[in-house]
Amino acid sequence: MSAVFSTENATSWKAHLQLSFKKQSTKTVLGKCEHYGPLRVQRPFYPEDNLAHTYILHPPGGVVGGDQLNIEINVQQNAQALCTTPGSGKFYLSAGSWATFNQTLKIKSGASLEWFPQENILFAGARVRARTEIQLHDDATFIGWEINCLGRPSSGESFDHGALDSRLEFYHNKKLILTETQRVLNKKMLNAAAGLRGEVMQATLLAFPCNEQHLHAARETLIELNATNLSAITLIDGLLVMRVLSCQNENLKHQLVSVWKTLRPLLLEREMLEPRIWAT
Repeated sequence: MSAVFSTENATSWKAHLQLSFKKQSTKTVLGKCEHYGPLRVQRPFYPEDNLAHTYILHPPGGVVGGDQLNIEINVQQNAQALCTTPGSGKFYLSAGSWATFNQTLKIKSGASLEWFPQENILFAGARVRARTEIQLHDDATFIGWEINCLGRPSSGESFDHGALDSRLEFYHNKKLILTETQRVLNKKMLNAAAGLRGEVMQATLLAFPCNEQHLHAARETLIELNATNLSAITLIDGLLVMRVLSCQNENLKHQLVSVWKTLRPLLLEREMLEPRIWAT
């Protein structure tokens, strides 16, 4: 039997992580790393010579009601970074309080950030308020995704009680291009046409700057995969937006990684190289 976590028997955590990547000679280095609470990073790895691969760690392994996590990433001019996590984020049953999860990503001109956190798993009864703000300047490049899984289908647990209040905002030169909002406040939204349509996983992939060539290449990739789940790709003011609904984690991730593999050479002139931590 799996353990049950709640704020009734756990102390709430407040954690903050601020990272700043900068270009030093021909290499991107971690110029600033400030943290308090249970958020950490390992030293950057360099499987691609000058591009920094960084793993964000949350040692407690899970979030309960009342926890507050804040992550801020700054990629300075001409620096190149890739950030991911070693495992899924787990949000456990809450006794009533909301868990808050805020992310701010800032990418300066000439810089690039690839943002690939593993999926967030919301246990039944979790109450999560998530905010992500992405700010790009001039010719900065971004490829990244967010993945949420409501419930634990492999364990037969549905998200029949709990709440998710999520908002993602994307800015270019302070102009708001996209606001993506997801609110699941009752189990009716799990099956609603404007909700999850009976699926348990939802993902959004963003890429910038893109044009019709990138859009066509990404759509052709989905066609070649012959995916049977609900997925679509569109282009909004240079921002490529891919949305996926699925009940199978591996299939959903395969689609996201395949589109990344297609777009990366076009946007960064680099072939796709998966972070080593994904293979462990």
